[in-house]
Amino acid sequence: MGDMWIYPYESETFRDDLAKLWNQLKPLYRQLHAYKYGEKYVSRRGPIPAHLLGNMWSQTWGGTYDFTIPYPNKTSVDVTPTMKRLGYTPRRMFELSEEFFVSLNLTRMPTKFWEHSIIQKPEGRELVCHASAWDFCNGIDFRIKQCTDVTMNDLITVHHEMGHVEYSLLYKHLPQVFRTGANPGKI
Repeated sequence: MGDMWIYPYESETFRDDLAKLWNQLKPLYRQLHAYKYGEKYVSRRGPIPAHLLGNMWSQTWGGTYDFTIPYPNKTSVDVTPTMKRLGYTPRRMFELSEEFFVSLNLTRMPTKFWEHSIIQKPEGRELVCHASAWDFCNGIDFRIKQCTDVTMNDLITVHHEMGHVEYSLLYKHLPQVFRTGANPGKI
């Protein structure tokens, strides 16, 4: 099973590389572990449970923000009120994200993206609202499903999901086997 997990990395030195990275990260990990949680919540020899870091997948460490904020007496930037004042809609948030990626010399979303993506929760219809990006593997149909609210958090998620679509658009001419990220960490 271990060999199957590391196969996508195609590295003869993967285990050594991983051990080296772990040894570099371990002091920070131990400090973070001891700083907030301690043995009352997490075994000294065990890992920090992912949900304590912000979400089930440890994609962000938002759960640590309250005790790691660098300038606790400063107001955090939140563009939500400005977006609402300017009349932003979920569609406008996606257009802003597209403008950002185009400014990096990436591509505009294809027409089908705008026609078939779900960027707001449909009225009267049940839907799993976890945001996701989709490549339908035909070179023309790419979509996002997200129940977007006009908030800064959702604006960040919009950019995240649009980034997935941008990669899919870049890979669309390649054989299917080459259309995933360089390593599973991208997925």
